[in-house]
Amino acid sequence: MIHPTAWVDESVQVPESCTVGPFCVIERGVQLGPRVVLGVQVVLKSGVCLGEEVQVHSHAVVGDNPQISGQRLDFESGVQIGARTVLREGVTIHRASQPHQWTRIGSDCLFMAFSHVGHDTTVGDHCILANLALLAGWVTVGPYAFLSGGSMVQQFVQIGESAFLSGNAEISMHIPPFVTVIGRNEAANINVVGLQRRGFSSEEVADIKQRYRWMYDGTSLSFQKRAAQALEEKQYTTDRGRQFLSFFTQSMPSRGFVYPRSHRWEKSW
Repeated sequence: MIHPTAWVDESVQVPESCTVGPFCVIERGVQLGPRVVLGVQVVLKSGVCLGEEVQVHSHAVVGDNPQISGQRLDFESGVQIGARTVLREGVTIHRASQPHQWTRIGSDCLFMAFSHVGHDTTVGDHCILANLALLAGWVTVGPYAFLSGGSMVQQFVQIGESAFLSGNAEISMHIPPFVTVIGRNEAANINVVGLQRRGFSSEEVADIKQRYRWMYDGTSLSFQKRAAQALEEKQYTTDRGRQFLSFFTQSMPSRGFVYPRSHRWEKSW
């Protein structure tokens, strides 16, 4: 169903199972999967591709130009959003800053009101961005990550699977998987509650805790060298422990890694 006040470019094929609300704008080349629902005054710019059952609430804008000063933007790029993802009121997601590239959002994600995803960012499946969470350009977010309200992430940062960012967190460093971060780049603990909710075994959680202690024990070795040493010596008992260590050995922009600023995290174990 398309509301009579909506404007849909003639090139766009809208499946009969979709709902397009009042005063929506759908530009040339937009692709809509089955059972997509668009609320009031939703704007989908050229190059947007929505998977099945995506919901976009009122006043969201998807696929607008990247916020880059001094760069020509007369090229085609876009935004891909996976199935069943929900964008609440006022969410903004910008298209990629390079020709024929994509800003990518996974399936089954929830973006709460007024959260933002910058150009060229990739967000994995089952992620949640709470109200006013902000991702700059070129950020990578692993699956099942949770960004609490008001958290802000600088460009080129990588966030691992099932990481948890507390409210108003300020992130300019890489976050390993399964870690809780508070304040400004402070690793506070393992995201035990999140892992248990996902069904991680007690052995997996214990292994991740041990690997966390190994990485943050205060030695002079770099994170990369410590992780490489642990992997070489197979100082892990589960695949999840190995996954935690492997994050530090990836080729990533030189941002450094979040780290504890006190020993409070030790006392909780």
